[in-house]
Amino acid sequence: MTTLELDMNNPAELDMFVRLAFIAERAHDPARSLSARLATVVVTHGPDTARADAQYEAGETGARVAERVIAYMAAIRTARVRYWSVSYVEHGHDRRGSMIESPETTRAQYGWAVERFGAEAVRITEYTDTRTSVPVDPDALPRDDRRQAPAVPGAHQVTRFYAFDGEGPAAIPDAAAVALARKHLRGIRRQRFALPPVLLDTVRVVMAREVTADEVARPVDPARAGR
Repeated sequence: MTTLELDMNNPAELDMFVRLAFIAERAHDPARSLSARLATVVVTHGPDTARADAQYEAGETGARVAERVIAYMAAIRTARVRYWSVSYVEHGHDRRGSMIESPETTRAQYGWAVERFGAEAVRITEYTDTRTSVPVDPDALPRDDRRQAPAVPGAHQVTRFYAFDGEGPAAIPDAAAVALARKHLRGIRRQRFALPPVLLDTVRVVMAREVTADEVARPVDPARAGR
């Protein structure tokens, strides 16, 4: 993973990087594992090419592996938001505003700061906050600390945590905390036969870059609403 030369500010390339990090972790031998190789093909060239490669390499056995890998990769979710902050120096002190999701408000605050008496070095920082999640079995979580966030080149922040899909704490650090949260959720559910909440293993990557006021715009990327 660390040898890939990708532009992490490009959402598609960042998604590719994190998805491959997930599958490389699952494959005990990513250099030779058929699953890892097929996952790379799914991400870079699509599922049809992965099916063809698997059939060519391992026949029907490879075809079955390909379908499992494609299903796993399809289950990976991506949610993304973009926001900005305006900062400036005033009488030798750094001032930074709160995070703003509205491009119009960001440009207005930038204009206000530019006109502010004594304000210097006014700048806008754009943050792209991407959360990539894959469903995992809460009964089969690692009990040690080997589960780590991938090293994303140039990232402002990278964190990894568990979370139940739409329920419970926003971030759960480890298997022991997952067990406690799961027990609590079971206790407060009113429906006896309700489906258990889906547990997600999530990597959050925040990229930051300085932009001009003209570059501040609402992102076209639709991933904020789902995969």
